[in-house]
Amino acid sequence: MKLTGGVRRALEEGLFQAAAVGEIWAAHTGNRTLQLLTKPVAVPLLGLKAVRRRAELDPVELPVLVAGLLAAGVGDYYMSRSDEDDQIVRGATAFGAMQLLYAAVLTRRGSRPHPRTVVLPAAAWATATALLAARREPGRTKVPAVLAAYATTLAGTLTLAQDPRPARLPGVVTRLVRPTSDPRTWLPAGALLFAASDAAILLRRTLLTDPRARAAAHVFVLASYNAAQWLLVEGFLAQSGRACEETA
Repeated sequence: MKLTGGVRRALEEGLFQAAAVGEIWAAHTGNRTLQLLTKPVAVPLLGLKAVRRRAELDPVELPVLVAGLLAAGVGDYYMSRSDEDDQIVRGATAFGAMQLLYAAVLTRRGSRPHPRTVVLPAAAWATATALLAARREPGRTKVPAVLAAYATTLAGTLTLAQDPRPARLPGVVTRLVRPTSDPRTWLPAGALLFAASDAAILLRRTLLTDPRARAAAHVFVLASYNAAQWLLVEGFLAQSGRACEETA
């Protein structure tokens, strides 16, 4: 039986939501098996949305966006395995590739950094790098360096996402884009939420010692990460050239 558009939309959203909720529930309950099953697949499932709505994207952008989502799945796979250095390095490398792919789409659409919108990501990068250096564990010099390099790619994506001009958003380039009901604003909102999620990872890893606080931070990380990816994909689709032409 052929599925209608509405059924397909409900199915793809349902699959993503089920995987995301399963991932968060696994973190809350400590269900290791469920975590390994859900965490690597939740974000790549958003690729189904991009493929279904490919008519809204430039043909060159679709494979780049889907590749970014798959790279996120690879990063999730390694990060969910353990806290061993090799797993962290591989996971951060995959997430760095994801950020570069997202940045490539933004750059292709005309997003450019501006001195004032660079300030917040640069400050966040400097703080994260300093904290990683200060909390560096003996014999684990490779991990802080890789995470600092990843933070650079995140800061770049965040800066590009704040440029309102390619999506014809109201306001000036010197201000942060505020999220509204307009899906075009969800892309910069997703980038900011992604940065907040990564900041929570850093705090949990370097400063939090209370088990309950660490558990709560882990749940927040997963919930905000999945929400950020959803907002990014919706924003990428809404900010596409064809979608902007229809709303102009």
